[in-house]
Amino acid sequence: GTFLDSSKRFSMEFFDIFAELRKKGIKFVIASGNQYFRLYQKFLPISNEMYFIGENGSYIAKGAKLISTNTLKKEQVQAVIQLVEKHPELNMILCGVKSAYCLSEFKHLESVVRTYYCNYQFVESYDEIDDEIMKIAIYDPSHQIIRYADDIARGLDKGVKATTSGNEWIDIQNEDINKGVAIKLLQKKLNIKPEECMAFGDQMNDYTLLKAVKYSYAMANAVPRIKDIAYGIAKSNDHQGVLEVIKKEDLRDVVVVVTRYFGGIKLGAGGLVRAYTKGAKVGIEAAQIIEKVKYKEVGITIDYNQIGKVQNEIMNMGYTIKDTLYTD
Repeated sequence: GTFLDSSKRFSMEFFDIFAELRKKGIKFVIASGNQYFRLYQKFLPISNEMYFIGENGSYIAKGAKLISTNTLKKEQVQAVIQLVEKHPELNMILCGVKSAYCLSEFKHLESVVRTYYCNYQFVESYDEIDDEIMKIAIYDPSHQIIRYADDIARGLDKGVKATTSGNEWIDIQNEDINKGVAIKLLQKKLNIKPEECMAFGDQMNDYTLLKAVKYSYAMANAVPRIKDIAYGIAKSNDHQGVLEVIKKEDLRDVVVVVTRYFGGIKLGAGGLVRAYTKGAKVGIEAAQIIEKVKYKEVGITIDYNQIGKVQNEIMNMGYTIKDTLYTD
């Protein structure tokens, strides 16, 4: 629940905002645990103009052009399959470079699969798969995946990790890959510094992403640990928090004064920074943007019998009459 709302949609206002970002040379990256093909489809017709980090960092692309993938070894995949098969109530999706794969016995959950994947296949056996696997997504239909987290983590091979995503999913992938690693790769490729980047997140699979940029925002609906490390808090995904921050952050030449009526250093350096940052953010959110336009003042002298015609012409041309003085 970061960019998309609870209905898995985003505001159409984003297309206008994205166009303005492009004019300013700002790169926009969609970073998600979802399948790359699903993300690409979701953001048509502008998909070729943005970057994608799919499968929690395992798949990186610019539009339709693949940049890099990070895949599991076959023996690691087999070990996870055997581990999860001990819990027949759980569904497992093998996320490959070419497609996602799910056993036919779980076809009754196709509506769930379709929500996160558009390239997927149901197979009778995992042995049928001819693909490199980047991630294994484990789904709990009862939405209590945390019950299995410790047991699954203990059973994993060295070099493989488990990360929870919401109340339904555990993602298994190489421990050396995550959204943070992926965004650092793009930062290096595009010659962009962390202090020039802004990121948003709500779950623990966003932790490394937020740590990789200076301006990290936790959604109002984020888990506590994400809020603890964030530079600021955005409104919830159902209130278009990402777009609201982007619009606010486009402010320029602004001075914000935060006054503390209680002194001291008990908060520590980090606490003081967060306190002042929060104060500034609250002030900006409460403020209204007033547009000021620079005008050149021009004075003209005309005969009284021409005043109606001249005033009408001035207003039709879009100019503003500041004042009218009548003389003898």
